[in-house]
Amino acid sequence: MNPSLPRRALPGLLVALGALGCKAEAPPCTPGGAGVTGDSSFPATVDAFCQVSIQSAAVTPHDATVLPYDLNTPLFSDYADKFRTVWLPAGTQAAYDPQESFTFPVGTVLTKSFGWPADFRVAGAPVHWAETRVLVNTAESGWTGASYEWNEAQTQATLVAGGDVLSFSFIGADGTSEQPSYLVPSQAECRKCHANDGTMTTLGPSAAQLDRTYAYASGPANELAEWATRGILSGVPSPATVTPLPVWNDPTTGTTEQRARAYLQANCSYCHNGNGEARTTGLVLLYSETDPATYGVCKAPVAAGKASANEQYDVVPGQPAVSILISRVTATKPSIAMPEIGRSLEHVEGVQLLTDWVAGLPGSCP
Repeated sequence: MNPSLPRRALPGLLVALGALGCKAEAPPCTPGGAGVTGDSSFPATVDAFCQVSIQSAAVTPHDATVLPYDLNTPLFSDYADKFRTVWLPAGTQAAYDPQESFTFPVGTVLTKSFGWPADFRVAGAPVHWAETRVLVNTAESGWTGASYEWNEAQTQATLVAGGDVLSFSFIGADGTSEQPSYLVPSQAECRKCHANDGTMTTLGPSAAQLDRTYAYASGPANELAEWATRGILSGVPSPATVTPLPVWNDPTTGTTEQRARAYLQANCSYCHNGNGEARTTGLVLLYSETDPATYGVCKAPVAAGKASANEQYDVVPGQPAVSILISRVTATKPSIAMPEIGRSLEHVEGVQLLTDWVAGLPGSCP
């Protein structure tokens, strides 16, 4: 986490939920990213995109052309609830790909909003939303992104091009009080995760992640089928022949190893994919990778030091306590923790899944 970012406490962020307001009636507008050509051209408030607003503590799509979606196994972000949307210019389609992220037309706008209830043990508790991130596919610069921070009243989200660090607290599902130092990324930090071989790209929307059921307002439906029905995704197989990415915390969707590898795909592979920021490490954490040595089993790190915890291998079969991967996903110190940005808390349940996977691996290292 960048120590130069301002640290701003949010008084009563998740306590005064009774004071949550609804967004005032706005004049008619049309969704889209018109006017965005690069990092310096993002509008001052998220309202300009006409994509989402907050209504009664829920992020709400502007109209029927803004489609919500979710993923089988999402990135962990300090336990945040998330709400994602996609909008494509009228008459355009994304191109289906069985393996890679979809190719979207110029003008596509994606949003992802992050928020927390005061107490995760309370079913249906209202969520206080902290930020909405926006990605726009421009003709001039390709994909470019920015973050918008919601005010306390939840009525407006303002551009924070330089990022921010938010301090607040909430009660986790296990009753633990959590106090994250939550990073609202700067525009430069967007590139840290989204740049692949130097080019900005999307991360979530893919066949394996969207082959799932979503509870649309019109009723539950498979997301890939819904995108095809709405005419925003071309080339979807019929019937679908996709192998969905396992849901990391649902044992009915895969073995411990499959779900652990899916977790690594979502949380690590945007850097560890052979072309991302971590390409020099030789560690590839894609779900599709089939070589155990390449995804860390008995693989020595390319650099030693405190981040390796003085251990010899990324993953030691049967021995999570001496596996560097487990040490780094457990750590919260910025210079050691993995992922490098995006979390300040240990994802206890995710670490347990990875620990169980490593503990169950057969064999040994030299």
